[in-house]
Amino acid sequence: MICSTCQTTFHPHMTNLFIGKNGRNNNVFIYYQICPECREPIVGIKESLKGEVYLNPNDVEGLVIFTNERRK
Repeated sequence: MICSTCQTTFHPHMTNLFIGKNGRNNNVFIYYQICPECREPIVGIKESLKGEVYLNPNDVEGLVIFTNERRK
């Protein structure tokens, strides 16, 4: 995984949290972690496939990362 703030490559150790169901009745999860290098938050969202109740927090395939301009 690559940090969207500092571009450091690292192995993800994300935490995920179920936030609800979307309009297609799929479970939606928020994923988050602090970057081990720059200490800025990494936050993303992931939708489960039909029938998936639990998503592995370290499986970031299909994760959409939110980006933010770095504060100066």
